[in-house]
Formats: sequence, structure tokens, C-alpha cells
Amino acid sequence: MSRPTSTYRALAVFFSVGLYAPLLAAQEIPSLWHPTLELGFTGASGNTSFSVLSTAASLTRLHRERFEFELSGKFRWGKSDGEVIANDVQATIKVDWVPNGEWSPFLYATASRDVIRNLDSRLVAGGGTKWTFFQPSDNTKMSISAAAVVDYENYLLPVGSTDPETVHAGRWSARVKFDHEFGSGTTFQHVSFLQPRMTNFGDYLVDVSNSLSTTLVSNISLVIHHSYIHDEVPPPGTVQNDQRLSVVLRMSL
Repeated sequence: MSRPTSTYRALAVFFSVGLYAPLLAAQEIPSLWHPTLELGFTGASGNTSFSVLSTAASLTRLHRERFEFELSGKFRWGKSDGEVIANDVQATIKVDWVPNGEWSPFLYATASRDVIRNLDSRLVAGGGTKWTFFQPSDNTKMSISAAAVVDYENYLLPVGSTDPETVHAGRWSARVKFDHEFGSGTTFQHVSFLQPRMTNFGDYLVDVSNSLSTTLVSNISLVIHHSYIHDEVPPPGTVQNDQRLSVVLRMSL
């Protein structure tokens, strides 16, 4: 079995756990877990033809006095005029101790694959501490966090390429997160990451995302999400900047 194939299957299994675990958990222990599902699809035909499918799922432990556990996964695929324009999968496991406290240590691991960005596989794992320094009410919260992570990347290289196939490094990770609930089921969230390489601050990643959600009916919400990614040293054959805009329906089970 080739490395790309085996890696893709491993990520698919990891993603499947994140996608279906919420349904199993909802049946077995509904009082402890909060599962959600997301689905978005855009398509057109005629003078132009394209389709983009995006799905996501998460499972979060509700009793947060001692710790919070979250398992999430997402998948995106798209095609435009016969050309694949999106093909990525990601799964994350995260544990926070005393998440409602002013200080909260955490551990997390993320496995991903993004064919368009020539990433056969990427694994980021580490730990750090979150500080919630601004919370004037239950509707508004702002925090910063600092962590040390290990970043492993395996690239999809064209035949004859002389670039290294595998790159791994230690990185510092700084995050700013802001949440605000406007009322009537409408919420806004902003998350920014800066991840410089420990041995070379000129090699860094920036990830900025903003999302707005509003409740439509009962447990179904409309979510608009925009993300911007800057990779100062991107995978071979790709550009530094990526932007994504998605509109999905989120269902809380």
C-alpha cells in the first residue's frame, strides 16, 4: 500500500470516529455529551459547473466543572468544471482542565490532510495554558493561550521534485479567542493563531477565523464561517495565503 493511500485511509478512519461518535454517544449517555452535526452544499450547472460539499461533527462533554473533552472532525470536497478545487479532512481531540476557570491547562492533537495544499498528512500535537482575562457577563468571554507543539508534515510531491518529502519542527503557539452572544440565538466567535517555529521565527503560520451563527428553528442554526491562513513557508508548489468562506447548517442533537 502506498504512503498517500495508507495515510488517507488513516485520516478517514479518524474523521469517521469524529463524525459518528456523536450519534452513538447521544443514544448511550445523552446527559453527559453534546453532539452536533454540520452540513453545507453549494452547486451550479450550465455556463459554469461546480459543487462543494462540507461536513463536520463534534462531541463535547457537558459537565465542565473538572474538565472538558472534545472530539471533532470535518471533511470538505469540491469540484469546478471537472477540476477538484477542495479535498481536505481534519480530526481533532482536545482536553481542557477546569475550562470555566480563569486558568485552564489543555492538551490537543490534530490530524489533517489537504490535497490542494499538497499536504499528504499533517499532525500537530501539544499542550499549554489558557487564560480567560475578560468575562464581564455570561454572554461575553475573551481568552489568550500559549502552548508548545510538535508539527509534522508529509508532502505530496510531483515526480522528480528535489524538495524534502517530510518536515517536522517544534513551534510556539499563541491564540486569541473571543465569544459573544447577542441574544435571540445569535453568536459571534473570533479565533486567531500565531505559530512560529522555535528555531526560526521567520517560519510561521497565521490562522484567523470568524464565524456568525443564528438559530433558525429549535436546534438548527445557520453558520457563516470565514478563515484566512498564511503559511510563510508553504508546502512545495503552493502559495502562502488561503481564504475560505462557508455557509452551513448546524444541528444540535
